[in-house]
Amino acid sequence: MKNQDFEQYADERSMSGGLAGFHVETLSALFGNMDHDSLILDFGCGDGRYFPLFSKFFKKENIYGVEISQKRVDKSHSIGWDNALKIEPLEKLPFSDDYFDFINMDQVIEHISAHEIDFYLQEFSRILKKGGQVFITTPNYPIKRVYDIFQALFYGYWYKVFDDPTHVTHYDFKKLSSLLTKHFTLVELKPTGGFFYRIIRKNFLSNKIIAICNK
Repeated sequence: MKNQDFEQYADERSMSGGLAGFHVETLSALFGNMDHDSLILDFGCGDGRYFPLFSKFFKKENIYGVEISQKRVDKSHSIGWDNALKIEPLEKLPFSDDYFDFINMDQVIEHISAHEIDFYLQEFSRILKKGGQVFITTPNYPIKRVYDIFQALFYGYWYKVFDDPTHVTHYDFKKLSSLLTKHFTLVELKPTGGFFYRIIRKNFLSNKIIAICNK
């Protein structure tokens, strides 16, 4: 992570668009069972696109975001997300133990090198309350690359011909499960779907992976 230029990445890749349907559906179901006063953290909050959804369920002052890019933090502030904070690589998260009820990590884990990810998951476990949850999504390799080529050929997203160079760690269901079960008492992995998954409902054909982790 520390060797990647995330300020340049912030200029090249906007993260302010709408949320995927599976994100809204899955998170809304989880949030429906939570208290309005719950404390929420979006780790890798991007340009703040999750803030409107979180604000429907929780008090705005209880919603926090952290980002490695100052440009993205500034964009989050511009939409009224005052609790979006800048962090440094491999820096202890600026929160006390057992603080949050829920941590969101949407397509961030693949941007963190394999030798650094345990540090962040240990931090998640530290700042998460007993009974709290971590929600993680990540591309499902290697089928992710097939989806990329499919979208390039049929929808003209030619930039997808080349894989995202900031994806430094690739996960499949087995690798992600092995990692997360080291840090959390209960881990549930789910497929998000996709064209090939709809034809043959096997996890290795899902475009992305959802992980719901309980402390």
